[in-house]
Amino acid sequence: MKKQSLIFLGFILVFFSGCATPGQKFIDITYLADHAGTQTGRIGIAPFKDKRTGMGEGYIGYRTLLDNSQETYFVKGLDLAATLTKTIRTYFEKNGFETTAIDPWELTPDGVIKASGGFKQIVTGTINKFECRAEKKGATTDMVLDIDLTIYLGMADKNALKTIPVSLTLERTEFTFTREKLERFVNQALKEVIQKALVF
Repeated sequence: MKKQSLIFLGFILVFFSGCATPGQKFIDITYLADHAGTQTGRIGIAPFKDKRTGMGEGYIGYRTLLDNSQETYFVKGLDLAATLTKTIRTYFEKNGFETTAIDPWELTPDGVIKASGGFKQIVTGTINKFECRAEKKGATTDMVLDIDLTIYLGMADKNALKTIPVSLTLERTEFTFTREKLERFVNQALKEVIQKALVF
């Protein structure tokens, strides 16, 4: 009986500690949804800009552990702006568009005309906020994700610039926390943000 109790106690300690080790962790951000690919046309996409202050270019967020130490999460490649640019390109391509990388352009109607280069539409954006905060509480972890982007859609045929602010705050509690669950949480939220901002 004593041996069984020790085994059970060991199981509980392992269960509660899980992967709760402080340090740097990395997640893969990508656009995972499938589309029919019925759209046509060419779209120029300029690099997104990271306007967050006091954060590294690859910073995603953190998780506070029971002993108040932290796991810090970064995007693979350590460049969130480049990752979101690639994610937007993937979204357009899955919808059927042909995409081409273009240089940054002036965010005015005149800037759209000068940068269009034969494209009917051009796109860029800024990252105003992108952070996930998580806290381990016993066997559960509470997660809060804040995403705030501004997407700029230039329409050369209309000599117009459309500014699309989009933000999202999501909260979730996981009974067991893993890097994969955080990755899925972030990607699902980003998919919702992109689909909300760029509707066909």
